[in-house]
Amino acid sequence: MSDPDASGSFDPRLRRLGVAAWSVVGVFVVVAILVWLLVQIRIVWPPLIFAVILVYLFKPFVDRLEDRNVPRVAGGCLSYLVFGGVLVLLGVLAVPAISAQTVDLVDQFPALVDRVAEAAVDVADAFDFPIGVEGVESISTSVRDWFADPANREVILEGLGQVGEIAKGVIEVLVIVILAPVLAFYIIVDAPNLRRSTERLIPEAQREEVLHVGRQVARAVSGFIRGQLVVALIVGVLSSAVLYFLGLQFWLIVGLTAGLLNIVPFIGPWVGGLLGISTALIAGETAKAIWVAIAFLIIQQIDNHIISPMVLRVAVRLGPATIILALLAGGSIGGLFGVLVAVPLTAVSKILAGHLWRTRVLGESWDEAVEAMIVEYESEPLKERLRRGPTLAKAIVGGDDDAPAPDNPETEQGSSDDGEKPTE
Repeated sequence: MSDPDASGSFDPRLRRLGVAAWSVVGVFVVVAILVWLLVQIRIVWPPLIFAVILVYLFKPFVDRLEDRNVPRVAGGCLSYLVFGGVLVLLGVLAVPAISAQTVDLVDQFPALVDRVAEAAVDVADAFDFPIGVEGVESISTSVRDWFADPANREVILEGLGQVGEIAKGVIEVLVIVILAPVLAFYIIVDAPNLRRSTERLIPEAQREEVLHVGRQVARAVSGFIRGQLVVALIVGVLSSAVLYFLGLQFWLIVGLTAGLLNIVPFIGPWVGGLLGISTALIAGETAKAIWVAIAFLIIQQIDNHIISPMVLRVAVRLGPATIILALLAGGSIGGLFGVLVAVPLTAVSKILAGHLWRTRVLGESWDEAVEAMIVEYESEPLKERLRRGPTLAKAIVGGDDDAPAPDNPETEQGSSDDGEKPTE
């Protein structure tokens, strides 16, 4: 045999190749086992992720109360009471209007079907493309008669699925609604002890680097969660108010839906705008549809250039193509839940992979790796950002128009992050 050398041992290169091959196999086996375990306990993930969202929302408030000598238990209870009061207030103000518009939508659904059918026929006639007018009218009449028949309510209920599936879905929702706030409360109250326990589990040689990367991940995720929720609320209120003044039917439902969809980056705002335009077109109000399109375009510009930079503060650099691919992958794997967590998970993955690549391969420092991936919006004051905008924005903000411009106006992250500028 020619493999062993004179000493009876194998060639070191073959040994390293074998170790590398078996290491790859071992990694794939471990990943497969972890994925299998995650799938088996998938019912745990929705309440756990929802609890993490609540932690990121309430923890800063509890930390500030603790700095003022308020116990964390009392701070957590107070934050829950404030949040519950806000929800009750929103419910009192919005639920009656939403209920009334929902009833109107159900009552007018057959008429909306007729309008859609007529619009389809008009478009087909305009392009000289026959689609069968009689067939469309027949389908429209059948749909209207079917909804008018009270006996078909049982058919609708049967179409919702089996009783067992419905019960399973109700149980999962109850688990999320009840268990997630409880988990979040205990995590918030015991956060300092959890942090110290976690730090002790990290080997001392890698502890400082792991904590550094962990802080960047926490900043990015907390900024995304709090920012997206606040931005969605602002966009929902603005959209509802504008649609109300434009006289759009179902203005509150469309506006709140547009705000809720704004949680999904890049795609949500477009879907919300198309929903408002479609509502106006179905109502046969072309001029109003144009005004709705202009209104949503202005709202999105305000969101992109004023609201989001003010609220998000910290954001991970993700291109539109990356966001779209992440949303598609998340939707195919986890449905709606996957779409909601796709972007933050992608951001976390980019921070981890980018740190390892830039520090291990490119030889950059930790701070240089952070600068390459995370945008610091808060480093540029709002006044300076609006100074580069329209004159109306300057008049609103006021102040000295002769003040010097930022040293680095090319990017939104600026270079005036006092006291936090990375050191080499």
